[in-house]
Amino acid sequence: MKKDALQLYIHVPFCERKCHYCDFASWESPAVTQRKWLDTALAEIEHEGNRWTGDRKVRTIFFGGGTPSVVPGSYLEKIIERLKEFFDLAAVEEMTLEANPSSLTNDKLKVWRELGFGRVSIGVQSFDPEELKLLGRVHTPEGAEAALELLASQQDFRFSGDLIFGLPGQTPEGFLKNLERLLEYDPAHVSFYGLTIEKGTEFDRLHSQGKLVLPEGDIYQAMYSRGVALLAERGLQRYEVSNFARSGQESLHNQGYWNDAPYLAFGPGAHGYDGDRRWMNPHNLEDYLRWGEEGFPEAAREWDVLDAESRLAESVSLGLRQAKGFELASLETIHNVHWSDVVFVKWENAQCLVREHGRVRLLERGWPLLDEICVDLLAQASQISLGMKSR
Repeated sequence: MKKDALQLYIHVPFCERKCHYCDFASWESPAVTQRKWLDTALAEIEHEGNRWTGDRKVRTIFFGGGTPSVVPGSYLEKIIERLKEFFDLAAVEEMTLEANPSSLTNDKLKVWRELGFGRVSIGVQSFDPEELKLLGRVHTPEGAEAALELLASQQDFRFSGDLIFGLPGQTPEGFLKNLERLLEYDPAHVSFYGLTIEKGTEFDRLHSQGKLVLPEGDIYQAMYSRGVALLAERGLQRYEVSNFARSGQESLHNQGYWNDAPYLAFGPGAHGYDGDRRWMNPHNLEDYLRWGEEGFPEAAREWDVLDAESRLAESVSLGLRQAKGFELASLETIHNVHWSDVVFVKWENAQCLVREHGRVRLLERGWPLLDEICVDLLAQASQISLGMKSR
């Protein structure tokens, strides 16, 4: 069991409307269903709190979804109070809540502040009305601007703005226009993600019918690289492949995910990790509610016990997706593996990565090849004790 301070994630599975690209556990649900979710989540926290044997000191708390900003503040308060019964929240360094522009108000911000939240992640995704319609978003460009203006006026809230790129018909210039518009509100943190077609979504249906055509690879890559350059010009440095921040404004919670911190997660479809195993709660809302009625049996979760090969793969991929890369000697010692110079020299000669100060990290040319580089490093890793390939 890892001894690091805990991270807590609470999944709020409700939205005003399901977005066309989203495969998360989220639904448009009436108030009575939301109340049933709350009661089950409170019971799950109690159940998990009674059985948790690791460190109970919590470093970060993240309310995600779905759209946490659509539920009453009293629900958030009840969850936080229940968490306090079983975990030590006295030294929490960061509390984040995801919000959509259409459900963000000054009154809600006041409530969230009183509950201890100091950071809001707002899902803008685009400022183009046609792109918002395509994505299935409920807010308008004007609504996004009003929400950002409200957040920018708050002295005691940090906020992050999310955008999506690689939309059908989108150009690099169009994406940069969205990014420029977001930067007018001086966010301390920006995340932008390339659109992916997830199974079972409306976009998946349209794509399978040939009605949704994504940009070509060179156009897609131009959006990413030009977006990275623009953010760097404005003082927001890439610290992870899709995340950018001013110095000291990085997301502590997300960094914990990438750096092997243990985390407990509550709600339908929520993922947890105790240092040895990963698990996922029942994904469907009705299945989750039934799971609570049955006393939260472990057999209803999906479990993944990490073997040596999986741990190595995670360490390499999660390390390289961060700008700081991974510490080579530490990783080799922990996983009992070794890499010859040959595999690194190949990528160094291609100006894709560099070894310096004991770390391996990507260079600009390496970011588009992140997956390929990870696969190559894993294929070339040799077990020290056995003198043979690990794969």
